[in-house]
Amino acid sequence: MNKSKSYQRTRLESMAHHKININKAILFVATVVFFCVFSSGSYAQRVTPMVFELDPIGSGSSKSLRIENTKEQSLTVEFVATKISLDEFGNESRTPADNDFLIYPPQALIPGGKTQIVKVRYIGDPTILESNAYRVSVNQLPVQVERGFQGVGVVVNFNTLVNVSPIDSTAQLSVIDIAKGADDQWDILIENKGNRFSRLSKTVWQVTSTVDTSNTKLIKKSEVADMTDKNLVIPNSTLRLSIPSIEGFEPSTTKISISTDI
Repeated sequence: MNKSKSYQRTRLESMAHHKININKAILFVATVVFFCVFSSGSYAQRVTPMVFELDPIGSGSSKSLRIENTKEQSLTVEFVATKISLDEFGNESRTPADNDFLIYPPQALIPGGKTQIVKVRYIGDPTILESNAYRVSVNQLPVQVERGFQGVGVVVNFNTLVNVSPIDSTAQLSVIDIAKGADDQWDILIENKGNRFSRLSKTVWQVTSTVDTSNTKLIKKSEVADMTDKNLVIPNSTLRLSIPSIEGFEPSTTKISISTDI
């Protein structure tokens, strides 16, 4: 009798262990499928160019975007224009800008392995006095994912940066405050007094000690780009950012001059 109970207990434990293994296997397969679906979707398209400029009027007021579907499945996308505003800390907010752009086609079905050319034309105010920044977003429309994942949509969006600038507009950047920040950082305040945008990744910085003017350092564009994730400085605005401390200089006795190279 004891042997029978022992056998039944062993059998039940074995069945329970087998059930746990099956559940683990199902969970593992589901995780792999979920990961593959979302990983493959993230590379479903390429958009070029991602950054471009437009004139407010004339032949320079339009640009062609190239959207490449790198997958075998068809891709449905739509194109949405929004206007960018930035606060002093570089935080971005957007408002609809449908009336400022003509985008053709507004939607597209791109077969697998094919490319779609989209025409973007600025049709807003041609008499603007300073540059305006926009996003033209390439939004993948949701699709139903099969094989047990109904209701899960794989969506990949690209946000291009578009600057519409008056002819002969210029940026005028200056560093108006430098202070010691936390964690060996410098807090700096940049002002753009010009009527044109500037991207910090396209600027060169000349660092000079106000105590010893022979102590200077040139920071190249690539180095500037590595110092901060803030980049766009819009006209008639200020931008606060933190950068790594510059070796050999003290923030209270340092001057930074910024040269634009757009």
